[in-house]
Amino acid sequence: MRHEIKSRLAPAEVPALRARLQAVMTPDPHARGDGAYEIHSVYLDTPSRRALTEKQVGVPVRHKYRVRYYNDNRDFFRLERKSKVGSLCDKVGCSLTREETERLMAGDVDWMARDERQLLREIFLRSRTELLSPSVQVHYTREAYVYGPGNVRVTLDSGIRTGLWNPDFLDVSQPRICTQSDDFVLLEVKYDAYLPDIIRDITCCHCRPMSFSKFEACHSFD
Repeated sequence: MRHEIKSRLAPAEVPALRARLQAVMTPDPHARGDGAYEIHSVYLDTPSRRALTEKQVGVPVRHKYRVRYYNDNRDFFRLERKSKVGSLCDKVGCSLTREETERLMAGDVDWMARDERQLLREIFLRSRTELLSPSVQVHYTREAYVYGPGNVRVTLDSGIRTGLWNPDFLDVSQPRICTQSDDFVLLEVKYDAYLPDIIRDITCCHCRPMSFSKFEACHSFD
């Protein structure tokens, strides 16, 4: 389980914070030449929007399921379950092929029942018992930094967008609209048992802890 602190930043705060992060932390090795990368996700939910409702009312133990790919690489997909237990977070996942992702987007889940991957069998069961299916798209740009002690990861997310009324995030022809009512960058600080003082000192002046969910923000447009 990991700790997670979120905070909104004004764009004017980012250059100074970035310079301090780059002096101490290592940029994410998967980033492009500009230091950022694109994340494209589709979240699964029930027809009654169970995951969304649990987030809004603050259920202490809850789970969200999503499929995502990075940049324009539609040959590698990852299925993930993100769990929230009180103030702690956990994430498990497995890879998917493009064919498997397309079948999931089309509502074909029967093949999952025989799969050896436990997470896929879990999706199959919830699809059959709760009608879990693709629900809402979430797209954004991420700049990430890592630090070994404490297994720290600091991310700066911007340009949060969603697809209009279509949960199939493989359809690149559909428009994507910005979900942010004002211009901000989302700072996230994630760590294991402890947050090293040097990272705390860098981020504390920018951290005004708050609750923000990209998943919830994008639901307001579906």
